[in-house]
Amino acid sequence: MVSLRAEGTIAVLCPVASDTLAGVAIMTVPSEEAAEIMAGDPCVRAGMMRFEVHPCHGFPGDALPA
Repeated sequence: MVSLRAEGTIAVLCPVASDTLAGVAIMTVPSEEAAEIMAGDPCVRAGMMRFEVHPCHGFPGDALPA
């Protein structure tokens, strides 16, 4: 996840303090490509985590505060 963030494939990476959810990643690629990327993740392949892909849209200029 960190390398995908560094290369720009993940725009926002938010770890979540939860027993049932590890985090949320907002990706800069189409949902089909995001699913392919996540399916190849070593933790997913090892069965340590699973993922769901949900297409979403933002508003122009949206950003996290500095």
